[in-house]
This record gives sequence, structure tokens and C-alpha cells, in this order.
Amino acid sequence: APAGSEEANPLEDFNYGDDDYSETATGEESPETAENRLMPQSSSTSTTTTFRPIFNIPRRSNHVLEPSCPRNCLCLEDFKFVQCANAHLTHVPLDMPKTAAIIDLSHNVIAELRPEDFANLSRAVEINLNHNLISSIDKDVFQGSERLKRLRLANNRLTKIDPDTFAAAKELTLLDLSNNTITQRLDGSFLNQPDLVEFSCVNCSWTELPEQTFQNMSGLEVLRLNKNDFKQQINTKAFSPLTKIIKLKLPELEQQNIEELCSLLTSIDTISFLNYDISCYEFVLGTPFNGSLIYPTEPPLKGITNPPIVASITSTAKPVTATPAPPRSANRNRGKMDNSTELVKAGILSSETSTSGVSVEPPAESQTNQVQISQE
Repeated sequence: APAGSEEANPLEDFNYGDDDYSETATGEESPETAENRLMPQSSSTSTTTTFRPIFNIPRRSNHVLEPSCPRNCLCLEDFKFVQCANAHLTHVPLDMPKTAAIIDLSHNVIAELRPEDFANLSRAVEINLNHNLISSIDKDVFQGSERLKRLRLANNRLTKIDPDTFAAAKELTLLDLSNNTITQRLDGSFLNQPDLVEFSCVNCSWTELPEQTFQNMSGLEVLRLNKNDFKQQINTKAFSPLTKIIKLKLPELEQQNIEELCSLLTSIDTISFLNYDISCYEFVLGTPFNGSLIYPTEPPLKGITNPPIVASITSTAKPVTATPAPPRSANRNRGKMDNSTELVKAGILSSETSTSGVSVEPPAESQTNQVQISQE
């Protein structure tokens, strides 16, 4: 190629969007596509561009070949997504491409994480290690993971976590340790991660929460601790540092604990339990405890035995985009329906008036249920 016409390396400028990868994505491809991606790459130094689209000849930049893909793995999106799930791996491959941003190592038989496993993967933003056999993590494993944002370690064999295990990953915002039998610390913060936003330890065999559990995790906004056996009692003082929490999922608790949490966590709207949610917003405003409960499925409306049915409504007006109403508490809506029913019984409100305030005339027996609406 002529001097001065060297092309810029497309891997130098990398910008990854958080929504580009889903945890539930399988990454499966057709056999033909997978075979093409796994074909050995030519080491030719030819600058001819005619056969590149056909044989995918790797580019050279200053006489350095593009990264290679580990055995039994798929490397997609210019080696930014490394798919090694279900590859029967016993260790993290040491020949990972340095450009890897999303690394899926789930559903393997990896038993430990070594200091060298991610030492050269400074561009990694998400690592999925769910469903392995990991029982120990060296405290220096993530020393080179300055950009790591999401780490998934659910369904492993972890029993102990050092508070500084993930301290080097200063941009870490999501950590999932669910389904591990992790011993709870009795003194000090469980983790020293003040910038962690989302933490899940579902079914971690926790039976208590010492007061300092979240002392150095004050940035949490989402916390999931359901399926732990707290015997319906919990130390609510442990949640005092969580001034930013907006979503909390817990196992069943006594009413007194729930009331204390609603009063303590001023930024939270609802607390989720197994069979219902509690609206702290309604409760703080003075709504009785039972009136603040929100069930997943609303019960049938009381007092309405034959609700009006309008079939096949047509209109000559041009379709317009509806403006959604602001979200409301399910309990407030239920109370409004009950109030309307009482007015009907008292004869104050006409039975032909629906709960939304729209008058619906009952159709005559000799007429059809067709309603025609015309608009000038």
C-alpha cells in the first residue's frame, strides 16, 4: 500500500452500549455460520483486498495479526464478544483476545479463578461465570479489570468472599452471587464496593444481617435478598447506609419489620415479597397496612355483576396516539372502585354510569350491540 495510506485499526475506538447484551441470550448460530466463524484464519501477509470478503483474511496493523479466538469458543463482533458457554472448560482460557468486552464463560466446570485469568482483559465490561464449580476467587483476579461493570457468579460453590475481592473493579455496578452458600461476616461490611448499584444474593443461606453488612455499599439502588431464611425477622438497622435504595426484594417478614423499613428507607416506593408488594408510599401517607398491600393479580370488582359490553366500535376520525396515564397505586384504584359501588347502592350514582364516568345506555333487545361513532 502507498505510504501514508494506512487504515485505522477498527478495534482502537471501542464504545459498548449496556443494552447490547442480554443475560438470557444463548448466542446460538446455525451450523454453517458457526463453521465459517471457526475456520482457521490465514496468516498471509498479502495486501490484496480481492479475496478478503470471501476468505476473511485477517488485517495487519504494523505487522501484528488480529486476535485469535480460544478453542471451542466463538468470537463475534470483531472479537468484542467471546462466547465460551457450554465448552467444557476447566479454566479460563489464557488466550482470550485483548479486545474482548463481553465474555460468556457460563455452564462450564471452572473450579477456581486465578490472578492471570483476566490480567490482560482491560476492556472487559461484562463477565458471565454463572453455573460453574467455582469455590475460591483469588483476591488479585480483577486487578486489571478497570472497566468491568457487570459480574455474574450465580450458581457456583462459593462459601467465602473477601471484602476487597472486587475492589480493583472500581466501575463495577452489578454483582450477582445468588445460589451460593456464602458465610456472612459478623463484623464489617460484606463488600467494600461503595459504587455498586445492583447486588443480588438470592438463596445464599443467610440467616441474619449484622448491622454493618452494607456499611461500605452505600451506592446500592437495587438489592435482592429473597429466598434467605431470616425467620421473618431482620435487623432493619443494617439498611441504614442504603439511602439510595429504590428496589428491595426480601423473604417474608413480620409486619413490624416492614413498617420499620418503610420509615427508614425514604427513597423507596415498594418492597417486594414472595406473594405481594407493600407500597411504602401509601403506608407513609397514612394508609393502613392492609390497604398498602399490592397483589400481583387484582381481585374481581365488587358490586358489578353485569358490566356493560361494547362490541365493534368504529370511528371516522384519524387514529391518534394515546397519552398514557401516570402510574397509580393498585390499592388506590381498588378503593375508587369500591367507593363508586357504594354510591350506586345508595342511589346517588346512576347504575348506567360506569366507574370511569362514561354513560353507557343498555341496548334494547331488538337492537344489535353495534355502536357507531362519527366525528366531524
